[in-house]
Amino acid sequence: MAPSPVIHVLEREDYSKHHLVTLPDDPLPPLAPSSLRIQSKILGLTTNNLTYARMGHLMGWWDLHLLPPNAPAPFNDAQKYGRIAAWGYATILSSTVPEIPAGKTVYGFLPIGTLPLDITVELTDVKDRLKITNPHRQHLWVIYNRMNLHDPLADLEAAHGRDFQGWDALMWGLFATGYNLSKCAFAWDDKLLIHPSGKGDWSKEDADLRGATVVCLAGSGKTGMGFVYSLRKCRPQEYQPEKVIGVCSAMSTNTVEGSGLYDKVVLYDEERETGEEIGKSGGRRIVLVDFGARQGMTTKWTQALEGLGIPFTLVFVGASPVVLKPEEVTKVVMAMGERIVCNASELREKGIESGGAAYLEEWDRDLAEFKNNGGIPGVELKWADGMEAWSEAWGKYCRDEVPASTGLVFNI
Repeated sequence: MAPSPVIHVLEREDYSKHHLVTLPDDPLPPLAPSSLRIQSKILGLTTNNLTYARMGHLMGWWDLHLLPPNAPAPFNDAQKYGRIAAWGYATILSSTVPEIPAGKTVYGFLPIGTLPLDITVELTDVKDRLKITNPHRQHLWVIYNRMNLHDPLADLEAAHGRDFQGWDALMWGLFATGYNLSKCAFAWDDKLLIHPSGKGDWSKEDADLRGATVVCLAGSGKTGMGFVYSLRKCRPQEYQPEKVIGVCSAMSTNTVEGSGLYDKVVLYDEERETGEEIGKSGGRRIVLVDFGARQGMTTKWTQALEGLGIPFTLVFVGASPVVLKPEEVTKVVMAMGERIVCNASELREKGIESGGAAYLEEWDRDLAEFKNNGGIPGVELKWADGMEAWSEAWGKYCRDEVPASTGLVFNI
């Protein structure tokens, strides 16, 4: 007999307080037409998962995977408790879509737990790309309602090895953000050009990184690493920036330097010396990209760089990993005003809209090369099994105890 399903539930006011909730072993309802019943199997955990909880009330992420109707008290109180999602692979347990047989795998933004999920889907014009159509989630960014169809997990592992799927679970979403920030926001091909947020004026000059110094705050983060990898490996040499500087904590220096992706690695408190060095070099422009710096660091680095007399651009991509209450997060976001904030979904949709199947084929090739080369240099995948392991790791991330050199992946 299969064990009762278990889900990961967070307290909305303080997501460092979290629970593994065992559900009654009730029979599942009949599967609706045009639907798949899927079960999460491989999930990746990064600080981005904390961001989904931190900003869930603003971005709608709490609405994605709702508390099940049979959740026991007190975890059936949706005002106090909720679920977030993780990127990874799920097995199709059953299907009412004639073109999609049970046993295949989907990749996407999945529920954290062993409870199966029913989704209604549409086939798209591109092979093995699906769109989720459940009404309750259509207000979310498009990227969260897309799924890729794959062979069974056993076949994927036999063909590529387990870590191939591990890097997908850990990095697909993060790598896509950095990849499309480089390819579309800082486009060298005019047809892909789009404002980093998806809205507003953004010229070819704004996108041009030739002769630029790019400074990455939270340069040890996996999204930042994915961005710099894309600048160096997925971008024509003649359109690459002059220099890329990674800013990180002392604890992460060895990992960032060992990646070999950055021209220089500096500490958070070296903003003045770094600014003086950039000023002397007299580059064409400075682009400061914040991938989730510690609180106060973005202001310090902005003050050190924007007064150098060199054209300056600040782009926000990530958020600080510090645990914050919803009202505190709202204040931080409101204080950002009209600043440039990356919209990962709009960037990817621009690539799909402009390039179609050709864009997706190039993305698949570049992602496969990234994985074939071992992912992020200096970062080691660490596999663990089961929901208890996931829960333990969630606590470590909330306490900032996971080093930059570790990539956590789970068999659920």
